[in-house]
Amino acid sequence: MGNRDLEYFVRRERQEREHAARADDTTARRVHLEMAERYSAKLREIVPATLQA
Repeated sequence: MGNRDLEYFVRRERQEREHAARADDTTARRVHLEMAERYSAKLREIVPATLQA
């Protein structure tokens, strides 16, 4: 994965957290936070690989 992937996951994590903050429904908020965590996990996978390269 490259720099564009990193930028994408950073952007999507931020967007999901913003959506969660604006959500009135608790289920919607939870789902947005779960998606943000998935993007965060992908970032943790990418960053160590990038540092090793």
